[in-house]
Amino acid sequence: MIHYMPRDKTCGEDAMEALRAIASGPMDPALRIERDAASIASAMRMIHGGAWRFEIDHQHQIVLIRPC
Repeated sequence: MIHYMPRDKTCGEDAMEALRAIASGPMDPALRIERDAASIASAMRMIHGGAWRFEIDHQHQIVLIRPC
């Protein structure tokens, strides 16, 4: 019969737990907008090719995604 002893957490496991806590926690709305705009620019790159960029203007309440 083989018995396994529980091992201590490694540095990597601690880091993963911290990342999971960050990912499941509340997100700043401005960061979410930036993340989503970057995701759309990436999708445009995959669909149409070329380089795409995004600009976010909170004062005028506009998000622009355009080719570079």
